[in-house]
Amino acid sequence: MKDIIAWFGLKRIPFDKNIKPKDILDTDPFKECTARLDYIKRRGGILLLTGDPGVGKTLALRRYVDSLNENLFKPCYTPLSTLSRADLLCHINRLLGLTPRLSKSAVYGQIQKAIIESREHQGKTIVLIIDEAHLLQTGPLEELRLLTNFKMDSYDPFILILSGQSDLNRVMEFAVMEPFNQRIAMRYHVPPLSPEETQNYINHHLSLAGANEPILDQKAMDAVFELSFGIPRKIGAVTEQSLTYAMFDDKRTVTADMIIRIKRLQN
Repeated sequence: MKDIIAWFGLKRIPFDKNIKPKDILDTDPFKECTARLDYIKRRGGILLLTGDPGVGKTLALRRYVDSLNENLFKPCYTPLSTLSRADLLCHINRLLGLTPRLSKSAVYGQIQKAIIESREHQGKTIVLIIDEAHLLQTGPLEELRLLTNFKMDSYDPFILILSGQSDLNRVMEFAVMEPFNQRIAMRYHVPPLSPEETQNYINHHLSLAGANEPILDQKAMDAVFELSFGIPRKIGAVTEQSLTYAMFDDKRTVTADMIIRIKRLQN
């Protein structure tokens, strides 16, 4: 049975989502995202990270968490954002490894106390990352806002990162979210890649997979960009499909015609 690894002389499947943080390509959007994450690391407070599905938000967060000094930061990550107000607080309570409490007020007080003690007595800043945050309703978001109020709203002892799809920006435009909006210290909307960055992205991942020579010609690269709109996850999917198509067509090079045929098959 044919296999693209053997056919193209690769060491592994390209565009593996388990890519090591050190191997991530520093595209312009990724550099911008990293700069904002570094800023919030120094400042504290709330960062709003948005972008279309597949642009690399979670990948950026993975590298950010990997870069944190474990002696100075305690990251807590969750993609579970379809929770009620009370359930969200209980979930954060569990993420911090705290004792379960019966009342909402007890949970709230315990979380705030743990955040303060971690920062002031242990020297560790808690970094709470909530992924898929576009699924949060206004009620749970209001709980998060209240959770960031320390010492009569004069202190930012922890970092809250809300990462979600573009819909999160629309939620934040609601009038009821204005108090939360005013607390956000940094925002970044991750854009798709440019045609040049798309080509660099493809070559980088094929090289990581062990490719020693170009597999896609220039027109094929352009076609991948047109079909993927520069979204990294789509770039990977289209390119891998094109490699499979070329393999079954007994070709060692991917052409634009193959990409066009893939598009027709999808339609």
